[in-house]
Amino acid sequence: MSRKPYKASTPEEKRRRRAEMFAEKRAGAMERLSSKVQALGDDALLDEFEAAAYLTKSVQWLRLDRLNGGVSPQVPYIKVGNGVRYRFGALKAR
Repeated sequence: MSRKPYKASTPEEKRRRRAEMFAEKRAGAMERLSSKVQALGDDALLDEFEAAAYLTKSVQWLRLDRLNGGVSPQVPYIKVGNGVRYRFGALKAR
């Protein structure tokens, strides 16, 4: 059974639906985070969504921190190919 695309008729409905989608992403990131940390401890590398969920910040906040932080961003990160990862131990110490 395929789902129909969601079409909100008012701006309030669009905002509510968008907030629900981000809440679902954050919940999924927290589930992945807990399993990674249990398996790897402080050496676990987290993606942007997992790091944002742990810090209770938005992914956009992390991206702006990398962009505006220059040489010393508030949250240290590691480039892995085209991706960005955050070491759990560094996030925990923050």
